[in-house]
Amino acid sequence: MDFRAARGIADAVFYEGYLLYPYTATSSKNKLRWQFGVVVPKAAEAAGTGEHAHQQTEVLFECGANAQIELLFRFLQVQARTVEARTGDAFTPVVSLTVGGTAHLAFDESIEREVAATYRPVAGAPASVPFAFGGARNVEDLRDADGAVVGRVVRERWPVTGRLSLEATLIANVRPPLAAAASADRTVWRLRVRAENASDVVAASERGVVVRTAFVSAHTLLAITDGAFWSPIDAPEPALAARASAVNEHTWPVLVGNPHADEQRAPMLLSSPIVLADFPQIAAQTNADAFDGTEIDELLNLSVLSLSDAERAEARATDPRARAIIERAEAFDAADLARTHAECETVGQPAPVGPRRRDEFYAVPVFGGSDQPDAAPASVRVGGVTVSKGSSVRLAPKRRADAWDMFLAGKIATVQAIHQDFEDKLYVAVTVDDDPATEYHQWYGRSFFFEPDEVEPVGVPG
Repeated sequence: MDFRAARGIADAVFYEGYLLYPYTATSSKNKLRWQFGVVVPKAAEAAGTGEHAHQQTEVLFECGANAQIELLFRFLQVQARTVEARTGDAFTPVVSLTVGGTAHLAFDESIEREVAATYRPVAGAPASVPFAFGGARNVEDLRDADGAVVGRVVRERWPVTGRLSLEATLIANVRPPLAAAASADRTVWRLRVRAENASDVVAASERGVVVRTAFVSAHTLLAITDGAFWSPIDAPEPALAARASAVNEHTWPVLVGNPHADEQRAPMLLSSPIVLADFPQIAAQTNADAFDGTEIDELLNLSVLSLSDAERAEARATDPRARAIIERAEAFDAADLARTHAECETVGQPAPVGPRRRDEFYAVPVFGGSDQPDAAPASVRVGGVTVSKGSSVRLAPKRRADAWDMFLAGKIATVQAIHQDFEDKLYVAVTVDDDPATEYHQWYGRSFFFEPDEVEPVGVPG
């Protein structure tokens, strides 16, 4: 199965938080790393570290008799990079060592790992896939201008072992929607994928050492032939009850691929350690990794350019990926600046695919097909009731645009405005009544945005 449609967003998940601005080893943000998708050895979980030794994904799918599921479990294996200075015949660990004008820093790197498996769900039998990646120790001598060894860089990684378990269960009382092609020949199933870490624990109390036998940034890619996965966020109507019983632990599955083919089903799925919407996409303006998929490329580049010479030098020495970021920022010119704004400045283009984050809807003048802005209406009808600025509503999120939906469901909010997007779609902008920061949100114009069917009128405040 060709996973290229999902690899862009999956790679962003891989390195989300791997190394954060200012990309220096000594910055506090980069001293506590590996924050997402960490699956520790069972012994580390039992020791009460607060981290888990497994990930579990449960999703619904429909399929025909010849269905086959391809699985790709991916994670980073931590590799320790230590620097040692030579004193006589001995080598002593140091934080950094400069040789021939090049600084070498002690820092943990990573190796990408993938485990592939194939599963036939209609066969009904569970499958177990053990895997192991061995340890290694490599030494790189550091020589001065005369060729004498003055130090060395030692890269070491420890063995990791684990197991993937796959099991499909037929859901007899659920049928695919009639609109599905050949739906009469298809059945609906629940797939469980469980990844467990059986590695030994590196003896240490520091978390940074313990995670050297963890699966870091662990996530799962799934693809099916002769079938389709159902959205865990916005499943087709027949699946609502079955979806509620699905148990996802330490991961968040979403559909990936082309949302225009079907908004609720897709042949490919990403189970991510980071909360995403269905059909996540990398922005068209992004042309390289920055290790923070939620940031703006222009902002990161300009921030890097504001670093001192010493900070840039340290970032270059921290990691090869950090070096690439520094060099790319230094080459950032007017043409790159124009490219980052090109899509934003195009009038009359379709809005970005997929739901916006609730708190990141930009209330800018809205342009339709003409060169004049279309004014958003002052009110919208919801359940036969007119809702406008000042109306009181109860929030009932349906589309799970982001994690805020779980916290805001059932909250009473006050409508601040009605907005309209490039496709003439209406949104109700609200502030939450019991939010202690509401007055500040009102002051600088921040609101949460919901579609009209996600609010319930409860009256106008006295």
